[in-house]
Amino acid sequence: MEKLYITHYYYPGTDPWKNIMNLPEDEAFRVAKELSEAHPNTTCFGRFADFENYYPARKKADAFVREKFIGLGGNPKLEHPYSFTFLECDYLREWFNSSEKIIFDLESIPDDQVSFTLGDSCALIVHGNEPVVLTKKLLFERIEKFNGSVDVFLKESLGKYAYVEVQVWDRISE
Repeated sequence: MEKLYITHYYYPGTDPWKNIMNLPEDEAFRVAKELSEAHPNTTCFGRFADFENYYPARKKADAFVREKFIGLGGNPKLEHPYSFTFLECDYLREWFNSSEKIIFDLESIPDDQVSFTLGDSCALIVHGNEPVVLTKKLLFERIEKFNGSVDVFLKESLGKYAYVEVQVWDRISE
């Protein structure tokens, strides 16, 4: 199988290792308001303009994925993961209006600290769908069913979704 990696896109000048969901709720709402007001025409901060709806949905999605991941043998160190995408994703690059990104070789991420969903977990929850949660082993097994072709796996598995979301449940050393 080809070399696999995960990518985290982020807005220029922001810290990719800060997750608003890890803040106390009142502080998260304050920061979301500041960011949405400071960047009113930026897609990636648009969700913060509607934080009263985004926050509970994100909380619910993170809890759902975390619980499923634990059931599959994961041992997440965080309550809310860092979000990555499997390989690259033009949609997210444009969403963040940035070429700023961090990339990690998937082999370097401990198996018990990384999970995957076919599509954006929060968007799936908002639309009443349960995300399919995979471990690294399950992801590799699914890719192998397509003769090891990642491209065919993605084309056949994603359908209308733009990417495989990756949840990293611990801070990774750069």
